[in-house]
Amino acid sequence: MTTFKVGDKVAAAVKSNNNAALRVGRVERIHQRTSMIPETRMTIRMDDGRACIVSAARSVLIEADEHHTMDELYEYRMVYNAWAAKYFTSMGRAVKSWRHHDGELCFGGGWFIICLFTLDGWVTNHYKAEYWDMFDATEVETAPEWDGHTPAIALERLRNAL
Repeated sequence: MTTFKVGDKVAAAVKSNNNAALRVGRVERIHQRTSMIPETRMTIRMDDGRACIVSAARSVLIEADEHHTMDELYEYRMVYNAWAAKYFTSMGRAVKSWRHHDGELCFGGGWFIICLFTLDGWVTNHYKAEYWDMFDATEVETAPEWDGHTPAIALERLRNAL
């Protein structure tokens, strides 16, 4: 589990009136665990000035480390993925599509999926439409059927492909 500190920027899943929501803010206070509340909770201050108490177990760090923001790391991942797509395309093992295998637009439109086929199975990611031309892959009408892989399985497949 991630250890949070005051000042960290986090995103937390919260449930209110049976509705799930995401709250983003900076950790203002970390509450002591008690016998009544055994999980770590923290107060975060959102950009609009409101504060809320969230569970640390349902929170993630937005700023990944002291050197990079999540936006920077996401861009690195995207560029590395585009670079890998070029390599996989040279072997005929990469495709991209605006649609998932069932014909539905990715996330309702404005996104595409890039699919790299490793010897262990597919590794897929979605990106906004503005990055379409960055990915040198064969365009297909619909993406291959999702094989149920999780991010952890995709990472294992990439490691095995090294």
